[in-house]
Amino acid sequence: MHTRGWLLVVESIALKFFFGILPLHYNRNSARFSKGVKDLAIVVVFVILFAVVAPIICALVFCTNTDYNQINSFLMTIQLIFVYMFIILVQCLFIMKKETLHELLNDMFALKDLLEDTLDCSMTEFKLYWLFYLKIVVVDFIVQLFALLTFEDIMDYETTSIEFVTSLLFYAMMYFVTMIENLILVGLLICAVMQKMINRIVKRLAKCQVRNDKPVSFKRSPTVLQTYMIHCKNNEIVRKFMDAMNFPVLLLSGWYFFMIIYSVYFMYVSALRTFQGGLVGEEYKEFLNPCIFFTYQCLQLYLLVLIPSLYTEHAIKMMSLLNYVCVNQRHGPAQDRLLEVLMLECMQRNYSISNYGMYAMNRALLFGMIATMTSYLIILIQFHMQEYE
Repeated sequence: MHTRGWLLVVESIALKFFFGILPLHYNRNSARFSKGVKDLAIVVVFVILFAVVAPIICALVFCTNTDYNQINSFLMTIQLIFVYMFIILVQCLFIMKKETLHELLNDMFALKDLLEDTLDCSMTEFKLYWLFYLKIVVVDFIVQLFALLTFEDIMDYETTSIEFVTSLLFYAMMYFVTMIENLILVGLLICAVMQKMINRIVKRLAKCQVRNDKPVSFKRSPTVLQTYMIHCKNNEIVRKFMDAMNFPVLLLSGWYFFMIIYSVYFMYVSALRTFQGGLVGEEYKEFLNPCIFFTYQCLQLYLLVLIPSLYTEHAIKMMSLLNYVCVNQRHGPAQDRLLEVLMLECMQRNYSISNYGMYAMNRALLFGMIATMTSYLIILIQFHMQEYE
């Protein structure tokens, strides 16, 4: 297995960091999860402390950033309440589904090890996989830091130490929302890359001649049936993982829908106020923070629909690959019937990832959300114009 060492280090750090928000212990050496009273107690204490301290932080942030614009104040109130409720509800969900997550994640990493051993390659060799880890380790940190450093530019006065610390804690709360999304995306990305590895195995089987009377080692060269069973196992893991994460995904979809509208509206109001007073000096700096935040929210929303779409696209290819095996291999009547049964079973599977069955997590969802967000944004701007007529 040939891979760059620094990629393995980045992967190990990222997994340890993001799975650390679960009431489970992730062992980097064994790449498995274990249940412990200590990890559960830490999460419970965190939820209790957060439930007590977070309202104080939110109140201070609201008092610091409130202005004469009633619509802006109302939107900020929704933002603060949403962040507070989201973190508490999701952490409580993780505590209640601790057993399910323990079994599911261990099955996922066991299948990951099997496929890496079979193909003699690491997942870090796949470009999207290691790019995503670089994004959550480097890009996320830089964006959050830059947004915090430009926070003072949107204020009309110099902030005090208490206000700066309060803002820092609030940014940490919003980054926790990002961490939960990254946790979900890491799980789906691993399954998407595993499906790509399964497809690669099937392609190799189509190019080699396999004799039915000669036993084949599963570890070194799995049969078509064994590979398809791995494919089914991966599909089952994805389905169970989404069943466990449906509620956080639903909340995240609503969060990005709201925050992108709020960011654009905030930039519109700031631009209108700046140009009315005249663009003098360094007023342009107050646009940096909302622009960074808006761009980052768009990136997160795009990834939320992109990664599930990638899994669906790779899984759908299984049907054509089975047909490719059927055409390119010499086999007897029994193997023909087996391939027909597998293709029939594959046709009946639904590989689309959906949220509670209400909508599919694919690129079409992104275009639908853009159209709806535009409509709501127009309504907000109309309300703003009527308020100041």
